Amino acid sequence: MNHTPSQALVASRLYDQARLGPGGTWACDLATENLTWTDGVYDLFGLTRGSTLKRAMSLDVYQSQSRSEMDRRRADAIRTGKGFALDCQLRTGGSSRWMRLQVGVTYDQGRPVRIFGSKQDITAEKKMWDGLVTLIGNDPLTGLANRRAFDEAARELSRHADGSHGFALVVVTVDEFDAIRSLYDHAGALECLRCIGERLARLFPDAVLVSRIGGCEFALLLRVPGGHTALATMLEGAHRLLARPVPRDRQPIAIGISVGAAFLKSAHQHEPKKLFAEADSALYVAKAAGANRVRVFDGMVAKPIAQSQLQQAAGLRAS
Repeated sequence: MNHTPSQALVASRLYDQARLGPGGTWACDLATENLTWTDGVYDLFGLTRGSTLKRAMSLDVYQSQSRSEMDRRRADAIRTGKGFALDCQLRTGGSSRWMRLQVGVTYDQGRPVRIFGSKQDITAEKKMWDGLVTLIGNDPLTGLANRRAFDEAARELSRHADGSHGFALVVVTVDEFDAIRSLYDHAGALECLRCIGERLARLFPDAVLVSRIGGCEFALLLRVPGGHTALATMLEGAHRLLARPVPRDRQPIAIGISVGAAFLKSAHQHEPKKLFAEADSALYVAKAAGANRVRVFDGMVAKPIAQSQLQQAAGLRAS
């Protein structure tokens, strides 16, 4: 008799463990930089509970890339009054941990006076998704998760759709891929796929999963706490970088990239394939509108990115 647990069972256990990640709430007085933490945050940062805190003490615990991104997002939040969520990598006691940072801003007479939120240890959650990919495998060309890994992760996420607010599926494809293969031969086409895979991994380091699901098509599972506008702005900014020509010795390869996306909803819990169908329909609309663009599924149609959102994205990148 085979006593090896199924992949779905292993994934379910990993998910249950991930939900139990410790953490707590925090606040920072902007005038003094003094911090207030609950006990769980002290534990997360490896500091003695109740000890006096200054912001500089906590910054030393952040991995450099996470610290830079957190500082940028923090400054934007204070300037605009809009909160954010970010997954950050910490290094405490010689080991690496992952934390989900939630930030809000308090104003007094029109001036920001305090930021606050929660900090949750999500190391187990990160290991859960890494474990799923390890169980199932990677695409040999790009090193990303393969179609089987994507399908398993999407099914597992759909099982918990009632409690998984702010997750999205994004489908990315290289436009006119057959024409690229004809112009630049098979080797050039493969180089395009490798390059797109590298760009996606670099642009979405905090993705639940980045995968190549077949041919010239890629899929991502993203955590997007900010809703439709936040997802549209993020994807439009990433699209500009994804669609840059692919470097090649003799001649760069010009490419177009079409993107379709849809949010995970409670209705997908019993119909996981519907989530992919919605993202795929958004991708179809992007291609029908001329290709090399982004569309996000919203109800019955995939809406174009509003000009105001593009201006907002440009302002965030310039700040």
